[in-house]
Amino acid sequence: MTIKLFTVLSIILAYVYSCHNSNSAITPQAVIEKYQRLVLEMKADSISKLFTTDAEIGHGEQSPVRGRDSIYALLSSFKNIRVIENRDDISYTSVRGDSATVNGNYKQTVIVSGKDTVQVAGTFTAEMLRDKNKNWLIRKMRTRSL
Repeated sequence: MTIKLFTVLSIILAYVYSCHNSNSAITPQAVIEKYQRLVLEMKADSISKLFTTDAEIGHGEQSPVRGRDSIYALLSSFKNIRVIENRDDISYTSVRGDSATVNGNYKQTVIVSGKDTVQVAGTFTAEMLRDKNKNWLIRKMRTRSL
């Protein structure tokens, strides 16, 4: 009886602990982790929802793509690309009130047109804002190749 009671209490405590920590898991780092997973799955709609409506993304010295709808259109255009590895390693996060900056490194392996495997790597900086519901959204993301 004592073992069963201990097991039940352990399960309840684990559940309560996980529920409590799930609220604190919504951090700028958690947004990057979600971004990483969604890019691997190439879910353009879900990825674009991680951005503010007036967000911008850019790479190197290229002109940025501005606006959530434009980001969605860009991601949706990658029909011939299959992401087989996507890794975003966070090196630094700074949070000040309702804004945050996340810096890190990325590594990606993709198959282009079903035949060519391409590996890319570089750095990223994501500037984030909290929306009215206190959710972190990416306002600006810039990447640079190594």
